[in-house]
Amino acid sequence: MASSNQPSYGKREEEYRSIARRVMSERDVKDALEALQDRFQRLQFMFEDCVEVHKQRMEKRRLRKEELKKERKVNLVTIVSLLVLITSFLVRFARIVVIGNYSSSVEQDQIQTYPNSLSN
Repeated sequence: MASSNQPSYGKREEEYRSIARRVMSERDVKDALEALQDRFQRLQFMFEDCVEVHKQRMEKRRLRKEELKKERKVNLVTIVSLLVLITSFLVRFARIVVIGNYSSSVEQDQIQTYPNSLSN
């Protein structure tokens, strides 16, 4: 009678089992089985190595993206700061030019009207 773990081959189960034992005990079959197991272990090792390399690349890529984001923020802050400084300089320059012209014209008006006011 076949156990529940073993597949049932038919009526001659004992004969089939003895054939399977003889085949598995042959040197060529054992060598082939060992070679296949060795290949499988090497493939597993290569797969694990590839997974590790992939993870490292993804981590490097993530770190690089974060670094680029930081660089962009620094560049943006620098550009905005320069624009604020330049705008401030231009506004002050424009005030000096406009107020300077205005004050010089006011001074000229006062100079022209001052002597008249003294004579009165």
